[in-house]
Amino acid sequence: MLFLVGSIDATQHRSYSLYDEESISALLKHLARHRITPLSIREVPSFFTPFLPAARVNVSPEEVIELIESLHLVIKSGLPLYSGLFDLAEDAENPKFKKMLITVAEEINSGKSLSAAFIPYKKALGMMIINLIHIGEETGQLQATLERGAQFLKRTLALKKKAKQALIYPSFAFATVSAAMLVWMLYVLPQMTDLFKQMNVKLPPLTLFLMAASEFLTNYIGYMAVGLVALIVAFKVLHKKYQKVRFHTDKYILKIPIIKHIVSGFNMAFISEYLRLALVSGVPLFNALEILKNNLQNEVFQKALIATHYDLSRGLQLSESFKKTELFSPFMLRMMSVGEASGNLDSQLELIASHYNEKVDYYAENIGKVIEPVVLIFVGGFMALVMVGLMGPMYDLIGQMGNK
Repeated sequence: MLFLVGSIDATQHRSYSLYDEESISALLKHLARHRITPLSIREVPSFFTPFLPAARVNVSPEEVIELIESLHLVIKSGLPLYSGLFDLAEDAENPKFKKMLITVAEEINSGKSLSAAFIPYKKALGMMIINLIHIGEETGQLQATLERGAQFLKRTLALKKKAKQALIYPSFAFATVSAAMLVWMLYVLPQMTDLFKQMNVKLPPLTLFLMAASEFLTNYIGYMAVGLVALIVAFKVLHKKYQKVRFHTDKYILKIPIIKHIVSGFNMAFISEYLRLALVSGVPLFNALEILKNNLQNEVFQKALIATHYDLSRGLQLSESFKKTELFSPFMLRMMSVGEASGNLDSQLELIASHYNEKVDYYAENIGKVIEPVVLIFVGGFMALVMVGLMGPMYDLIGQMGNK
């Protein structure tokens, strides 16, 4: 939440500043800690926050990984957490990251545990990491849990980058081809059809259809562009606001050839890696699913985990619960079933995560080869349609010129 605060400091200097805090109480604590007296506090409407500089700077996943790894080294070296966090804050360039480190250091210095100090920043770190830190503090294995958490975040970030890389190429390819076809229809085809009209060439139905399509695009391209932008904006608003829209969108994406393998592979790898980390760190599977279902962005998989969480509460095994959702692959279900039977579920989950990680990596590296035939068929079909539509009139035009 973003707040506009009119305040007066210890030197009696009045000012207005923007503060990004989780709540009013967190804001008041921050002001008190820095000896700032608030005179007025107004919450900035969420509509305006994306346009304000204070709201555009976020803590990146790379910075979170750096923080967890650094804390692991601080504990390993025997330095106090308070000093280590302040040293990290001095080198931080991101103002939000610097502020987070200083606030956490001050909370620790006031007597709070590391996990409690991180609670206000659960969106940046994720509840799984905070729970791991809490378990590490209770068991005396904070160094080991921080190391596992950093490894998990690095693998997850690499997996996300591979999935995004795999999805960028098809989007770019089809956008480029569509733009080229649009230019052809708007500028090239009209010039050729004008020539046919001037020479009074008899035009077949296909050519007349292409001419009508070209004329329609020429006359209404502006309205179509505005309508497309309005449609995209409306979809984004509805997608953000309504869970049903997100669910049906994700469900449709999982039916698109090639894309569905990337999306499902990413989610199965992420779920397996998350559950493995929970098991090796001592987090009960039931609790891990409770956290995990709120950390998935795909609504279809999220709904499946909600159903799985309920089935586990009734005593079903994890593999049986996953099978009921009809969303997870037979390979994943077999591996999990073997792991449950042998008592090595964490090892099997690691193998599953590695398998789907490699699968997403394969699509990221070879998506061009997979998509290329589809693009060629798409472009070839359009060009064949145009050529057939123009071939007859061209012969008639050449015949008329020969007779003259």
